[in-house]
Amino acid sequence: MSNPPAADFVDAVRDLLKRAPTPFYAYDLRRLEGRVARYQEAFRGARIFYAIKANPRLRLLERLRSAGLGAETVSLGEVLRAYAAGYMPDQVVLNGPVKPPAALRELARSGVPVLVADSPADLERIARILPGAEVLLRLNPDLPVDTHPHLATGRGDSQFGVLPGDWPGVFARGRELGLEMRGLHLHLGSDLNNPADFAARLEVLERLRARVRFLAVLDLGGGFGLEMDPAKLAPEMFALARRFGAELWIEPGRALVADAGVLVARVWAEKQTRRRYLLLDAGMTALLRPLLYGARHPVVPLYASERTAVYDLAGPACESGDVLAREVELPVPREGDALLFLRAGAYGGAMHLNYLDHPPPGEYAWDGARWEVWRRPGRLPPLWEDEPDQPEYP
Repeated sequence: MSNPPAADFVDAVRDLLKRAPTPFYAYDLRRLEGRVARYQEAFRGARIFYAIKANPRLRLLERLRSAGLGAETVSLGEVLRAYAAGYMPDQVVLNGPVKPPAALRELARSGVPVLVADSPADLERIARILPGAEVLLRLNPDLPVDTHPHLATGRGDSQFGVLPGDWPGVFARGRELGLEMRGLHLHLGSDLNNPADFAARLEVLERLRARVRFLAVLDLGGGFGLEMDPAKLAPEMFALARRFGAELWIEPGRALVADAGVLVARVWAEKQTRRRYLLLDAGMTALLRPLLYGARHPVVPLYASERTAVYDLAGPACESGDVLAREVELPVPREGDALLFLRAGAYGGAMHLNYLDHPPPGEYAWDGARWEVWRRPGRLPPLWEDEPDQPEYP
């Protein structure tokens, strides 16, 4: 197993199991701080915006803001969450393909971040509602990437950005509309571990440079896989930004937080059909990534046994897809024994589903001495509080 959790962190999780209901998420703050420091060292002189969608807990955002990171958001709610964590508008980037008029009007009241326009229509709407706003225009580089199709946002058939042939004209249109067109934004996708993907992105931008010339900002997005060494990527990114005359921005998310977090679940039954299962109290509603992306999360038992067996690990939903892992060799458990799903610090708690009225798992962070509550375990009544018990009409 690569990069297993620290032994004292595992011991702390065992102790937390005595007090916290499962499933829950647990984070090792020391590992988080190490990942942040690694990116800050590699990209010294660039602006780093943390992609909130990876893990939006307020206590996390406060820590990252204090460490000097900005915030990259993809919804009005995330922008307001960043403001609640103490960010100022000029420390926030708002991305995403759809920015409805109501959301832009709310930003006019609460504070306008740097906006990433995703289409000509997006640009026109921003100019109409937020005249003079600071804008980056998103480029779709029309490139294949080595990742799951649901994570590939830089392909020419995806719904994101403006194709290279159209980008200069759309950018010029933004200036005609009176917007402060600061630069270019490009994001290939997520969980990219092949250096060739990053090299291809830079080649597209190099070809575009003759038509675009100088920019204030070159935002190369995120997507850094957990196996990527940022120090090997940074020099070429900085060199390209210098050729544009631009400040380099990046937007790591999963790369900073995934390895710091684990999902903790208990085993409540062993079952044999045509396959051998362990049935857990955590499934697709607590950790959606295996179902959505085919993601594989290493599994660590918090118990010992003299015998082992190979299991599929299934959750409590009445859905055949509610399987968190297949063919995992584990010690034979007893009822109530616990497992850790590693690399769950990103898109775990953030993607929790209320499907089947499962409340959100609790989330806790360990600083090496004590646990801090990042999110209390959800309660059932709030799940239906917004549903009228008497007829109601809009």
